[in-house]
Amino acid sequence: PKHARGVQKLFQTIYDNGDIEKKPYVGWYCESCEAFYTEKDLANGLCPNHQSKPKWLKEENYFFKLSKYRDRLLQHIQTHPEFILPAARRNEILRVIEGGLQDISVSRSTVTWGIPVPFDRTHVVYVWFDALINYLTGAGFDSRPAAFKKWWPADLHIIGKDITRFHCIIWPAMLMAAGFPIPKTVFGHGFVYLKGEKMSKTLGNVI
Repeated sequence: PKHARGVQKLFQTIYDNGDIEKKPYVGWYCESCEAFYTEKDLANGLCPNHQSKPKWLKEENYFFKLSKYRDRLLQHIQTHPEFILPAARRNEILRVIEGGLQDISVSRSTVTWGIPVPFDRTHVVYVWFDALINYLTGAGFDSRPAAFKKWWPADLHIIGKDITRFHCIIWPAMLMAAGFPIPKTVFGHGFVYLKGEKMSKTLGNVI
């Protein structure tokens, strides 16, 4: 319940600041990644991580104005190279940002599970937008002010290299939009492989 309230408060804050708007969405969606992909991101029409055919989704959603934060993100990464480690991950993210950012869908109207959008109960908050906010609510945002002041911003996020875009582009932009400081460092580690294939719960090749 504390997390749900925190998610709604942050969503409302970003909306009130003018960085969330409602518009139609059309695109490819991988249910295993719980992420959207453009045509150029797909490998022979398949999700690059799961080798599965994504769904073609068409619905009206709320969008976060990620494109607005392109220059600010570039400036932060160039001024603070320690923000993304190792350097190979930093260079990947810089190329993505330099290539231009698109606004991202942050709600769903076709599913019932999830945290309701505070000002529109016909929508729930998109799972990745919700999940990233765990860092704030876990540190005490909206429930334990003293703890939150002590523990945020984080010194270090340690994540898998396949979710660096969420953590190094979307997450800092969300925090900027809400007026929060961003983590000092995000470290994107490599995968554990089994017979040349990434080990994952989704693929079922876990030891």
